Order: sequence, then C-alpha cells, then structure tokens
Amino acid sequence: MPVKNVYLLDLGWLGGDIGWFLPGAAGGAMTYSNKNPKREWVLIPVSAAVIEHTDGYILFDTGIAPDAMQTHEKGLMEAFPIEKFSEENRLEKQLALLNLKPEDIMYVVISHLHLDHIGQAVIFKDLKTPIIVQKKELQYALLMLWQNKGGAYDFADLAPLRGANWIPIGDEKLELLDGVEAEFTGGHTPGHQVLNVDVGNGKKFTLTGDYLHLPKELDLQAKGWLLGDADEWHTYIAKMRMRLASKKYKLIISHDPDLWNKYPKAPKPVKWE
Repeated sequence: MPVKNVYLLDLGWLGGDIGWFLPGAAGGAMTYSNKNPKREWVLIPVSAAVIEHTDGYILFDTGIAPDAMQTHEKGLMEAFPIEKFSEENRLEKQLALLNLKPEDIMYVVISHLHLDHIGQAVIFKDLKTPIIVQKKELQYALLMLWQNKGGAYDFADLAPLRGANWIPIGDEKLELLDGVEAEFTGGHTPGHQVLNVDVGNGKKFTLTGDYLHLPKELDLQAKGWLLGDADEWHTYIAKMRMRLASKKYKLIISHDPDLWNKYPKAPKPVKWE
C-alpha cells in the first residue's frame, strides 16, 4: 500500500467560546425558557498530520504561530487565545519526532488559511516546498485582509509567505499521491478542503480540518458561529454521514477536545481499529 503511516502532530491548545462551534441552545444561546444560560469555555487541541507515503511525506496543516499572542490582532487572540504552547509544540520539533526535517516534506496541504492552520508554514517558504491551497481560499483571505475584515485571517501569517511556492488549485478532488486526496468542502470558509487518506482495503481516514471542530457538530448536523456557507456545509455533511455509514471512513477531527484520547501523538502512528 503506498500510504505507509499517518502521524498526528501536537501543536498546542487554543481556547474559545462554545458558541463558535455549536449552534443555538447547544452553543449556550439564550432561549425563551432559559434567558440566563451558562456559558462554556472550551479548550481545543491544535494538530497537524504527516502522511508517510512510499513516494514521500505530505504535511496537512501547520498549526498556529508560536508568537501569535504578541503579533496577531488583539481582538482575534482574545477570541481564540493560545492556552498551552511550549517549545515542543513547534512544528520543527514535532517533525523531529519522526526523524524529519522541513526539507523532507514533499507537499504542504492547507485546509484553509485561518491562523491555527497556516501559522507555522513560514518554515517552508525558503525551501520552496509546494503549499497547496484552494485558489478561492487564498483569494478570499487576501481580499478580507485588504479590507481590514480579516476575521480569523491575519496579516502576520500571510505577509511572511509572500513569494512562497503557492499552488492554488480549483479542483473539487485532487489526488496528490496514490491514496492521498485533497477534497473541497467549503462550508467553513470559501476554500476549505479536507484530506482523504486510503490506508488499505478501501479504508480511509478523513482529516477534517475545520469542517468539523467538535464531534457533536456531526451529531447535530449543525455548526455554530464559525459556519460560513450553510448550503455547502449541509451538502457535504450529508455526504460525510453517508460515507461513515459504509464503515470504510473514519474521521480525525483536528480540534476534537478528546483527540489525544482517541489517537496517539507522533511518533506513534494512527492505526485503523
């Protein structure tokens, strides 16, 4: 099988209001019968994945910039502060757990350009490593920043990547290597994509990026304030649920608060169980 292993990298923890992730009463909204709901602050892991393939290594997402609390927009970091981060959460340190250096990565695939997914990509700029992103995601992020409407996009992440080896794609599905496929979803941001990884016998892991933040979104078939395009999101959730029902797909939800109880951290590989 061309895909040999999948490894998950621990890139720290963020915090945020539950309403960003879950809608309505589930997200702590006031209701007619409960006008004083208890708010919930959620800690979510920041993770990335390395796909070990017979033809090379693919990195999916790059985490948050270590100095984001000092360099990024204050309002953004008030909403999504870094709660836990150490030297061991730097991307170079996590790759070293696999005896890899940044120059060993063949492709970097970015789910979308929010601060906690593009934040450490700068280490690949001078290496000219291909950074694969949906074209409409790059266009939208730059448009929002140019209008000072960045939201979860930040100049501190994208400005240093000017001149990087960007590969803007417009494909709904793109097979990067045998068994490794980037798939457009939209829904969260205009150019959001997931990564499907075939680990043998037709079984696939889907690395969800931020299409899903919490597993409960899948159960509710609904998303909180971070919902972008409702039509795209609901269209893809139906497809995702159908795939899951076949028992041939499993999800790796990068911000699942229970992620590290479900899957091992690098250098241990993820196994289909």
